[in-house]
Amino acid sequence: MKNKMSDVRDHLVAMLESLGDPESNPEVIERAKATALVAGTYINAVKVEIDAIRLADEVGQLPAAIDATSARPIGRPSLQIQGTQ
Repeated sequence: MKNKMSDVRDHLVAMLESLGDPESNPEVIERAKATALVAGTYINAVKVEIDAIRLADEVGQLPAAIDATSARPIGRPSLQIQGTQ
């Protein structure tokens, strides 16, 4: 499964292209609506992770709910995870 922001962007562009097809049917339109809803939720979740990482840079800890192995910026020292001290 692809799960990067570039993959989300690719799916959204593909949906836009399919909506531009004059032969699009109601099923394509409903699928595009569902894709947009899921993509919006995903993007908001990524924004929360980014905000948590920024906050962690300030205080030196990541909230326990954030996965430190995937959230830690490359080349940055490890941050402590709250609740594991």
